[in-house]
Amino acid sequence: MYKDLKDIKFNKDPHTANEAVENILAFAVANEASDIHCDPRLTDIVVRLRADGMLHEVGALPKRIADEFISRLKILSGARTDIHAIPQDGRFQTHINAVAYNIRISFMPTYYGENAVMRILSAQSTGQTSYAGLGFTPDHVYAINEALKKTSGLILVTGPTGSGKTTTLHTCLTSKKCEPLSIVTLEDPVEYEIPGVRQVHIRHTHGVTFASGLRSVLRQDPDVIMVGEIRDNETARVAVHTALTGHLVLSTLHTNSALETIPRLLDMGVDHYLLAATLRLIVAQRLVRTICRDCNMIGCEACGQTGYHGRTIIAEVCLVDEKMQKLIADKRPLSDITSYAKSHGFRFMYNDGLEKVDWGITSREEMMRVLST
Repeated sequence: MYKDLKDIKFNKDPHTANEAVENILAFAVANEASDIHCDPRLTDIVVRLRADGMLHEVGALPKRIADEFISRLKILSGARTDIHAIPQDGRFQTHINAVAYNIRISFMPTYYGENAVMRILSAQSTGQTSYAGLGFTPDHVYAINEALKKTSGLILVTGPTGSGKTTTLHTCLTSKKCEPLSIVTLEDPVEYEIPGVRQVHIRHTHGVTFASGLRSVLRQDPDVIMVGEIRDNETARVAVHTALTGHLVLSTLHTNSALETIPRLLDMGVDHYLLAATLRLIVAQRLVRTICRDCNMIGCEACGQTGYHGRTIIAEVCLVDEKMQKLIADKRPLSDITSYAKSHGFRFMYNDGLEKVDWGITSREEMMRVLST
């Protein structure tokens, strides 16, 4: 039991691998890190933490404990200790100052040995919060709630990896839980437990994909289905047909903006008239670091001298109305759809970011850094 996590220092010379694992996990929690990277080099193992979306090198472990260190992590996570040449995944739970944390871990063979990347998730957290807490504006919240009132259709959240898409979808599901509905999720992997929701872990090694899992779920009498990600043409077509047959389908997609989702789905083989009939809402989002309230970007202990502490969403939210559906069905170009959306109050992510800069929530430099990637 640590008296104060903030007093924990990175131990560069642990006596044992177990001591190294315990120290790294506690140090990461103390620094509010979401991920831990342990990468072997010729003479040591470099350790980096991702906090507020940024990766920082914090120290290195001696090479003498490298094999034992990786073996200890494999034992904890249930991975095979006798396999070193292929990637492996695992997970385990640990307690730090009486708080439970779920650790998801990936092992990968590299030139200097196996590396390990750990994702830290609080076991007490459901990954859900309010829309305002995530960073959505009142206009955004209104549009999201209007779409969630529908009993069928397609709601999509887009953005790069690590932009908070799953958290947004889980927040949407929370708002639907108060209704007498059958809710099922297909996730890869299941990161947060949502009480009252049936969550399915997609296992590609067992032949269970998003598309095949979605077909099976339809036999479970669902009202609302969350598909972790639309990755391929088959999943896109099955998701659209599912939305067309009286189900509300929520999913994620990788596009740079909300409106680019429309040509992306068409390129994936979805027919214009089917997309027009099912699409209800598109949310595109990014995460930007928020200005540290303790130092106002001067740099202090609370923010690790970065000037930032925490993150918030900048987003663009498009509620698809009947006129926009007709534009899609008529195969009108994206420029026409964009013009119509702008004339009806649609705001680009850049504008949402500028507003948060004006409010002193983030900086212009941070906004531009995120939008340029």
